[in-house]
Amino acid sequence: MTVAVESCYVFGIVGAGTTVPEVAPDGPARDLRLVESGELAAVVGSVPDDRPLGRTADLLAHDRVVAALVDAGAAVLPARFGTVLEDDESVREQLLDARSAELRADLERLAGRVQYTVKIRFDEELVLRELVTTRPDIARLREATARGADTWDDKVRLGELVVHALEQLRRAEAEPLLAEVVSLAAEHRVREPGAPEQVLDLAVLVDRDGVGEFEGHVEGLAQRVHPRLRVRLAGPLPAYDFVGSG
Repeated sequence: MTVAVESCYVFGIVGAGTTVPEVAPDGPARDLRLVESGELAAVVGSVPDDRPLGRTADLLAHDRVVAALVDAGAAVLPARFGTVLEDDESVREQLLDARSAELRADLERLAGRVQYTVKIRFDEELVLRELVTTRPDIARLREATARGADTWDDKVRLGELVVHALEQLRRAEAEPLLAEVVSLAAEHRVREPGAPEQVLDLAVLVDRDGVGEFEGHVEGLAQRVHPRLRVRLAGPLPAYDFVGSG
């Protein structure tokens, strides 16, 4: 049975003439092709009309196609997962032509660069021991909790004190860490911490010919701050955090 193909799934924007990656034809990654207009092109696939998008396999297919473009050295503006237009002509008119100047500027800015993410967090056990030795109020409530002599209000107060103390430590330590991490970056974007123990969460844009130096730099930082701080580096990645931010 042949499935009718209606819609056009957009993986990302690249320069015209970019080689389409060879990936498993799963989900929207079927019938991969370039839709070109002038200097720009969109890497698109076909969406079958027998089911809606949204399965895990669809997300994995999206990541696979964009990652393959990055691995091949292409400058790519990754589209958000689930970006669908009616057909190839709609991609040209509503995306490539309508946003031509913006897309060309972003592609030029990202050419020869890749994204890394860096996350730095406190080792909770070690930092909590520090707080117990330096904060008598935390130490008293911690001891009461250990003896089972605490009340519900004590538990709440202890949690509030620890979170506040971690926030103070984060504010004191995030700035010098940020300065060191981004010293070799072309651009960076700081994200809001997702948890009290998280010190830094950022995306950095790195020149491809400097990725080895950058990775070594972050590895050296991780060794110096271990075990009090834990550093997690991920990349190279598609530059999701830098699309439309020039």
